[in-house]
Amino acid sequence: MINRHRYLPISKVSPGMTLADDLLDKQGYILLPAGTTLTAGMLKSIGQHAIPQLSIAQESLSEQEQIVDYQQKADRLDVLFRQGPYPAPTSLLHDYVRNYRRAEAE
Repeated sequence: MINRHRYLPISKVSPGMTLADDLLDKQGYILLPAGTTLTAGMLKSIGQHAIPQLSIAQESLSEQEQIVDYQQKADRLDVLFRQGPYPAPTSLLHDYVRNYRRAEAE
């Protein structure tokens, strides 16, 4: 059952992967709908549209993979907010994002 996605640079996407979201061009037209299994030809065509990354569907992660994924996101959040302490609005944003990531991991 597909319930997660990850953004991958086009260079790391391979044939057989599945789009998690509609792929839109610069004008907002759908190039490929969500759920499309990518082929080598599609990936070559996507390269001509200067699209840097794709939202790729992933199967559910194991409990251990979820822990590692959450820790990577928490570590990244710590890097982004490394200049603290912050005033109330920024501190609130930091807490909100951390709680969102925690709930997402559960």
